[in-house]
Amino acid sequence: MRDAMTRPARQESRSLRLYARLLELYPPAFLQQHRAEMLQNFADLEDAAASKAALWLLIGKDLTVTLTSHFFASRLGGYVIGVLVAWILLFVIGYFRYGSTPGHPALHAFGGFLPGMLSMYIATRLYGTTQNSSYVIGVLVACVSLFTIGYLRYGGTPGYPALQVFGGFLLGMLSMSIATRFYGMP
Repeated sequence: MRDAMTRPARQESRSLRLYARLLELYPPAFLQQHRAEMLQNFADLEDAAASKAALWLLIGKDLTVTLTSHFFASRLGGYVIGVLVAWILLFVIGYFRYGSTPGHPALHAFGGFLPGMLSMYIATRLYGTTQNSSYVIGVLVACVSLFTIGYLRYGGTPGYPALQVFGGFLLGMLSMSIATRFYGMP
């Protein structure tokens, strides 16, 4: 019987590598204290899990709960709450005043705003600030280019709410980019 010292090193699974990448969504100070423990806990859970699906459902729930609490406890989280409340009020007032008419693009832009903020937050968290990340800047430039092409092609044509939704997506990305520069990352 081998003891723990002579056991061969366990090969790192793809799931563990993915989980290690997802840990980068946590604040750096938190990771300094808990990263090794979290990786070990994941490896133990992976070994004991009945299936990969059950494991990732548990991890997804845990990541959602803990990241949400960390995020909304920060100054940036307060900003996001304020922006969302303002957008929701704008949407509700516009919807009840004008209905869902195609002539009011702000109502359609609301649908893209939150995913835009979320995508910029995740990209900035994973790839660094927009000042030192060509990936984040590249995504933003690609989105602006696609929006410009779509607007020039379909801007004067009623009935294309996808263009307004995409514009809302860009506004969300821009809003989060400005907020992370002003408030910093949580």
